[in-house]
Amino acid sequence: MPHTLVTGANAFVAAHIISELIAEGHTVTGSVRRNSAGEALLGTHPEWKGKLDFVVVEDYAKDGAWDKIFKNEQFDHVVHVAAPLLDNPANTDFDRDFLQPGVQSNISLLRSAAAYAATVKSIAITGSVNSMTTGSPEELTATVFTNETWSNITQDDARKAQNAYISYCSSKKEAELAVWEFVKTEKPHFTVTVLLPALIFGPPIQSVTSIKKMNYSTDVLYSLFNGTYAEVPFTHSFLFPSYVDVRDLATAHVRALTVPGAANKRFLVGGMPLSASSMVSTLRALSEKSEEDGGIPALKGRLPEDTGKDVGVVPVRMEAGEGNEVLGLALSSMQETFGDAARKVLELEKTFGGE
Repeated sequence: MPHTLVTGANAFVAAHIISELIAEGHTVTGSVRRNSAGEALLGTHPEWKGKLDFVVVEDYAKDGAWDKIFKNEQFDHVVHVAAPLLDNPANTDFDRDFLQPGVQSNISLLRSAAAYAATVKSIAITGSVNSMTTGSPEELTATVFTNETWSNITQDDARKAQNAYISYCSSKKEAELAVWEFVKTEKPHFTVTVLLPALIFGPPIQSVTSIKKMNYSTDVLYSLFNGTYAEVPFTHSFLFPSYVDVRDLATAHVRALTVPGAANKRFLVGGMPLSASSMVSTLRALSEKSEEDGGIPALKGRLPEDTGKDVGVVPVRMEAGEGNEVLGLALSSMQETFGDAARKVLELEKTFGGE
């Protein structure tokens, strides 16, 4: 039975990865910044007890943060999900809040694994399409995104911009470049795969404490039926025009640990086209069906009016075929992704009563 470490275990994507790993026969150790986060996740998923335990790592970027963990416990694989988030308003300084923690959280883990985790065979890392682009309409029009694409943003660009989103994009690029430099120079005994999703949607199965703040993509989805918009918003006001289902992304991480073709590769995954109007039309179609027919009638009357203004959204040219094929992904439909996510959010809405 393989034993796998998952970092940032209480997050949206990580919870799905843990679910997938356990389903595939792994035992899992999850890292969290505080014990209460691990306890809350197990409280949400009591079925994981005996298959999931936790270690506390308060600062993922601290040099040697993982040394003791790798010395004390043997792992077969690592899935590194933890990373600085964009939606923390306290993150205002590029170097302090984005670049340093982004780069160092990757390097600290890799150094410790190389030095003390002799049994680790592979590491899968959650990267981002933001290492390739900021998603501006100009970039999307001019670029065909492949596994070889990198953003043109420099560190100096990010410092001058004084913009959290630009800082985030630059840090994702630099953090990933640091990974590949480590692999090239250190030649570790384990393989590394970096997965590059765009937006990630699907049912939130992590521990949620408020309907007002679940995770970024779920909050975006909920805004389409919680009264935020009277009309369908323009895609580029809040969406990158491509996505992957979180469950497909979880499968990609797990398979990347053992599929030979994934070793030391970076892969775009998913690459499904997305617009605000397509999300709303998908939800509207589900709202018009009964629950017996797989519909979500509770959404009726809650969706913004589709004026047709968003139909001309810039189509993203995302060549994710190689990653999807190598990892054997059968991508979920929009009805599955957004329908299942909406059903879960409606359950949470009942639980929290809008609070």
